[in-house]
Amino acid sequence: MLPTIRVQSMGLPIGPRIAGALTDPWRLRILMELSGGPLSPSEFVDRAGGNLDHISRCFRQLAELGYIEEIEQRLGRGASIEHVYRLLTRAYFDTKTWEGIPRFQRDMVSQSIHDSFFTRVAEAVNTGTFDLELDRHLSWDGVVLDRTGWQELGAELDNILEVWLPSLEEASRAGAVNAELIPTTIGLAAFRSPQSPDVVCSAPRPRYGGRPAAGPNGDVVTVEMASAMRNRWRARIVMELSARPLSPSQFVREVGGSPSHISRCFRQLAEWGYIGVVAERKGGRPGAVERVYRNLERAYLDGETWKKLPYTLRAEFTNAILNSYLARINDAMQSGTFDADADRHFSWIPVFLSRSAWHEVSARLDQLLEALPDLQEASLDRQRGSMSDLIPTTVGLCSFRSPS
Repeated sequence: MLPTIRVQSMGLPIGPRIAGALTDPWRLRILMELSGGPLSPSEFVDRAGGNLDHISRCFRQLAELGYIEEIEQRLGRGASIEHVYRLLTRAYFDTKTWEGIPRFQRDMVSQSIHDSFFTRVAEAVNTGTFDLELDRHLSWDGVVLDRTGWQELGAELDNILEVWLPSLEEASRAGAVNAELIPTTIGLAAFRSPQSPDVVCSAPRPRYGGRPAAGPNGDVVTVEMASAMRNRWRARIVMELSARPLSPSQFVREVGGSPSHISRCFRQLAEWGYIGVVAERKGGRPGAVERVYRNLERAYLDGETWKKLPYTLRAEFTNAILNSYLARINDAMQSGTFDADADRHFSWIPVFLSRSAWHEVSARLDQLLEALPDLQEASLDRQRGSMSDLIPTTVGLCSFRSPS
């Protein structure tokens, strides 16, 4: 599997000769921003930051390397001339080059991709396109995989990114005479989690069956229950408990919120049957008892319920999922597990899709999400229950409408 730190699929591989130039966070970020459309250095600075003189120099260097080209000159601020560039080719590191890059540079590359991807997400959320399509996909899950399962997952993500999506976009463009093309951002990730394998295994497995799937006792979450859970803290608690058991005080320390309100939200979720107490220990105050909770079931909304929810309520659930996924990435980056494996996968790609291709993407990501429990079960069978050689893995999948 290629070490997918690509901005997009296919294109020009980055060899050892110019690897150092493209591990510079600003040059790499420029390539990623240009994947969304032409930009001038000053427009890049307005969007992503940086010193204009340095950014202008980076643009010229990337043009000299053959990755971008100048397509327009126009009047800029004052009497200055503004140079507009476009992306010529998509860049990716080949496996041998990526493994030879010092770890601190790989970390910088990952941070740059992280920043650019969540800039795209923030733009879509702020402009209202993220939840505009009812069948957009946003999910993350934690599984444990042996080396075989890890490689199978990586191969599937690589195939989606390198082969399937480009052909799907090409077919969409070829057939788009009078049909609408949907500007789409697709993000794929599989990386090592900092949690131990036994902690990941202790989380309840979701029972998918049409995304999303089951609530307490296998019942689909109703519109009324979804409205009751709309409080952003309750939704976030359910997401955080998907990763590991927590007490209310731990949640406050790690995520935030008012201690009294968070404790009340935990109790409410327990009353509704979503979470339960798995341990009790001495609290911070004399005589106090700290209760540790875990999810009893993975709470999901089915497709029909999701369509019935008001847009504002869908947006609140989206924010809870995005925040919890971002926390998983940040935890892995800070603990050093994110780039611990050279063949981890972290990529995003902008594409234009026909309506039928859009549905195909949603269906394929659904299928991949639903296959994760089987992938974990096969890994456990091969390891005969031993946790020693298992990789705790976070998998993130999303597809959403980009701002035009």
